[in-house]
Amino acid sequence: MTLAGRTINSVHAEYSFVAFRLDNDDIIGFAVEEVSVGRWFEVFPLCLHEPGGSYPFIWAELSAPFTVVSSELLWREEWLEPASDNAGFLGTGPGFTQHAAALGTAPAENGNIVKVLAGIKLIGLEGAQFVVCSSHNTPFKTDLAMDIVEVGNIVRFHTCV
Repeated sequence: MTLAGRTINSVHAEYSFVAFRLDNDDIIGFAVEEVSVGRWFEVFPLCLHEPGGSYPFIWAELSAPFTVVSSELLWREEWLEPASDNAGFLGTGPGFTQHAAALGTAPAENGNIVKVLAGIKLIGLEGAQFVVCSSHNTPFKTDLAMDIVEVGNIVRFHTCV
């Protein structure tokens, strides 16, 4: 499904799920999924998700409809680095710390780098932006932003393609 030329009128957002209601009442959903890529190493890509017809949406109307002109995928890389035993922290395993950043950021000598499709940036009329992606530092969480500062804070951990 392409969103170019479509208008988003309202949003339903939960911890790990976001849905857009479009101008023709179609619904497009995104969910964070867990993918194990090694021992103590999981990544959380954002995927298209079909919530089903009976899902109880609570819609928040946008202050102004958002017409999509184009979109960019948000990619990041994640990797493990040796560290002192910090197994008490969520998202880390014994002897390792997990990192996430824009593509090309991981140390070149690290052979265990995973490229993650983390989300999408929608570009609207007059340069407006709307981002939905999986969080770079909190498992299963979605980040959603339309404010230019919030969009910038999210995008800085990603590469837009």
